[in-house]
Amino acid sequence: MISFKVLLLNILIIVSFPILLAQGLLVRKKTLKLPEPTGKRVGCCQCASNVPNKAQLKGGAQSGVSVSCQQMKAPLALLILGDSAAAGVGVSTQKQALSGWLTEGLSANYCINWELKAKTGVNSTGLLSMLQQAKPNLDPTSDANSPSFSIITSTHSFDTTLQCRPFDVAVISIGVNDVTGFTSLRRWRSNVTQIIEILKARYQCRFVVFTALPPMHEFPALPQPLRWVLGQRAKYLNTALLTLVNKYHGVNVLTIKLNPIDNSPLNNTLKYMAEDGFHPQVAGYQLWSNAIVKLVNEELDELVGKNSDVG
Repeated sequence: MISFKVLLLNILIIVSFPILLAQGLLVRKKTLKLPEPTGKRVGCCQCASNVPNKAQLKGGAQSGVSVSCQQMKAPLALLILGDSAAAGVGVSTQKQALSGWLTEGLSANYCINWELKAKTGVNSTGLLSMLQQAKPNLDPTSDANSPSFSIITSTHSFDTTLQCRPFDVAVISIGVNDVTGFTSLRRWRSNVTQIIEILKARYQCRFVVFTALPPMHEFPALPQPLRWVLGQRAKYLNTALLTLVNKYHGVNVLTIKLNPIDNSPLNNTLKYMAEDGFHPQVAGYQLWSNAIVKLVNEELDELVGKNSDVG
C-alpha cells in the first residue's frame, strides 16, 4: 500500500516539478544558515552527582578516601549519530544541544562516556558510509568503557576514523536530508537495515534508538505545496522505518510528542523551533532528550531484569 502511495506522490512531484524546484531554490536562498554549536563532541564519566551512598561512605569516603564515579554508577557507552539536528544546529553550545541534555539526563543513573559523530547535510547513505569505513580498535589494552579521545580531531568533523568499539546505546537522527534529497524508498530501507546490522554486529549496541522524522508538513520555513510534498515523503520514510525496526530486538523508533499550546499544530511546532524554521531550539532539544532518556532507562531496566531472571 505504501509503495502505491509513494508512486502517486512521485507522479505528483514530476507534474509539479517546476513549482517545487522554484520553491526549493527560494527556500535555500532565504533560509538562515545556522552553524553547528561549539563544544566537546566526546566525553567521559558524565555524572550528575559525586555524592557517595551510605555503604560507600562507610567503606572509606568518610576517612578521606575518594569514591570514583565508576564505583557509584554502572558505566554506559553512548554513541550519537546523524545529521544537523544530532549535531545541535539551532543552539550555541553542545550543552544546549541533544548531546548535552542527553548526557546530563542519563548521568542520573549511569556513568556516561559518549561520542557525537554528526554533521549538517548527512543523509542515510553518508551515515552508512561512515560506519562501514570505521576502523577497528586493535589496541588489546584499551578499555571498551573509555572513549577514544584521539578519534575526533576537529570540533565539526565528520571523518571516517570512528573506531569499532562496543557501545551500549546508539541514538540516531537521520532522514530529513533523505526527504529533501529524494532518496528512494528502496535505498532508504537498505541503508537503515545496514545501519542497524552494523551497529549490532560491529559496535555490539544493546539498544539502538532512531528518532522518527519530524513533522515536515508543519515546518514554518517551507511554503506550500513544497511543505505538503516533503511532509508526505517524511511520513512514508517513517512508515518504512517503523516496519524495519520491528524486525529487530533492541531497536526502537522514538516519536516526539509536542506539548500543545493551542489547537494549531504549526504554533505548537514553532514553540520548539530555532529561528531558521528547520531546527530545534533549546526547548526542542530538551524535550527530545527527555524522551530519549525515558526510553533508554526503560529499555535498559528491562534488559537488566531479563538477565537477572535468567541468572
